[in-house]
Amino acid sequence: MQPLVLRSAVARHTAAVAALPQALTIEDGNDRDGIPALTGELPRSASRPLRLVLRVHNAAGVPIVAGETRVDAGATRIEFRDLRALGIEAYAHVPAEERVRIARRIWSRRAYGVIESGA
Repeated sequence: MQPLVLRSAVARHTAAVAALPQALTIEDGNDRDGIPALTGELPRSASRPLRLVLRVHNAAGVPIVAGETRVDAGATRIEFRDLRALGIEAYAHVPAEERVRIARRIWSRRAYGVIESGA
């Protein structure tokens, strides 16, 4: 499977976040509610603890999946394990299996991701 390519965020809040990977690896078979986990490596160790926010967009630029993770000071590994399809709560009335199928359909429309530092 192709990696998720990352585009630069317009507003970078810290110099530590400026050194982000160009792409994240999609962990096949390791999904939660239809959205797979994503992993990557920082080019250099985080100088301080980081909270990173990921938004995955479709080809039209609309965010369709979001999540966040924390990276400890000195670490290089990034793991987004609790990603969620945006708006999936609108399907709370349908069975869980159907929500997973809907989330997979949403994920299939991904085009790129954007990582920013959370405050």
